[in-house]
Amino acid sequence: MKKKTAVIFIGFFMTLGALSGCGGNDATEAASESAQTEDEGTGEDEEMQEAREEEQEQKEKEEKKAEKEAEKASKEDKKETEKKSEAEDSENKKEAQEETETESVKIAVLLPDQEEWSDDAQVLEANLKEDGYEPLLAYAEGDASRQVSQIQEMLEQQVAAFIITPVDAYGLTDVLAEVKEAEIPVFSYDDLIMDTNAVKYYTTFGGRQAGQMIAEEIIKKENLKEVQEEKETRTIEFLMGSPDDTEALFLYNGVMEGLQPYLDDGTLVCTSGKISFDDTGIIRWSRELAGTRMSQLLEDSYEDGAVPDIICTGFDDAALGAEETLETAGIVPGSEQWPLITGVGCKEEAVRSVASGKIGFSLFMDYRDLADNCEQMVHVYLTGEEDPEVNDYEQYDNGVKIIGTYLCEPQVIDGDNYELLIDNGYYEEEEIAPEAEETVTPVPEESVTPSPKEDEATPQESAASDWEEDKEAVKQSSGEKEDSDLKKEKESDKDEKKASEKVTLKKSKSASDDK
Repeated sequence: MKKKTAVIFIGFFMTLGALSGCGGNDATEAASESAQTEDEGTGEDEEMQEAREEEQEQKEKEEKKAEKEAEKASKEDKKETEKKSEAEDSENKKEAQEETETESVKIAVLLPDQEEWSDDAQVLEANLKEDGYEPLLAYAEGDASRQVSQIQEMLEQQVAAFIITPVDAYGLTDVLAEVKEAEIPVFSYDDLIMDTNAVKYYTTFGGRQAGQMIAEEIIKKENLKEVQEEKETRTIEFLMGSPDDTEALFLYNGVMEGLQPYLDDGTLVCTSGKISFDDTGIIRWSRELAGTRMSQLLEDSYEDGAVPDIICTGFDDAALGAEETLETAGIVPGSEQWPLITGVGCKEEAVRSVASGKIGFSLFMDYRDLADNCEQMVHVYLTGEEDPEVNDYEQYDNGVKIIGTYLCEPQVIDGDNYELLIDNGYYEEEEIAPEAEETVTPVPEESVTPSPKEDEATPQESAASDWEEDKEAVKQSSGEKEDSDLKKEKESDKDEKKASEKVTLKKSKSASDDK
């Protein structure tokens, strides 16, 4: 019974196991198929990802390659462009040079006269040519109307700029209006052109600063501060520049700025009373007129051969004219009476006088510096790269506008440093060497041995003297006797002659009566 029951259980479980096995296989197969499908899907994703990565990598490589090629091409293009640009620039320069050679840019240079301004003209001309310009020089020879005509002629030649030193600073207003209308720049050289808006820039030595330097040098050389403290006085006279020259006025103002305090407190006394610019100006910078003015001052304001202690002038020819007048009046250079004479310009003759002590000092204004700076202003303005350099934009008002100015600096030249003008090549040594003074060789006085006094004579000398006196007395006595005998003999002959003449006359009369 038990065995039968066990067999039944075993059969039941085996049947159940078979049935479970069939279902389990299906599930297992399904699960296996699902897993396989998942595995297959995962594989496909990885392959796609790898493919995409490879594609991206390839793309990046191609992009980098393209960038490199583009960069290389860009560099080559740049080089090619630069080469073409250089070639074009070279061609343009060549064309410009050829054009310049056939038609240069013209610059008009108009100066008052050739005698005084030829040195400036040479420097201006050389500098302009060096910068590729064609300078057109013209001298007015002191004729203001002629200078106006010259400006009009230059306008017709289509110059690019004007450099002008005016003959008449107030006489160019109308003609420069035409220049302004033509948009041609004007550069005023050394003397400011007045009453026009055509002037662009101005180059000068700065008259006001020069005048201040003169005043400072007078104060130093005459020790005016000490004179002021000691309540003493010094006399001064003025021979200034031409009244029609604006730069002369600036210089006068500078002198007065420095000396006015000493004039106000009586340390300096102008005996003639001529102090204003109108009273002291020498028209047209005339040396002859300066000498005449000095002579009048001495005659009218100084008595008994007196002269001023200081003669302040605004130009070298005035100083030389004063020097000549003083020497004519008998004042000896180098003596205590000889005054301090000031000059401006360092002309050759004036420097010789400075070296010999006749002129106390002169202001050196190197025209080479002036010409260099003016030409540079013109060149910078025409090239348009930048504005010309100026160091004063306040004090130079020409009546219409304030003119941008470049001020060159003067230098004081006296007997101690005049050789600087040789060192810098401005003069040769023989040109400014002081004139040799005549050396007077003193004649030695003859030594006279005094005769001994009678009371100091020795006995031998007294005896000799007595013997000489006796000898002379005997000689005189003998001579007097001889003279007396000779006189008696002559009187006897004379009496005999008279008696003879009487007899002859008597006989002659008797013969006449007989007839």
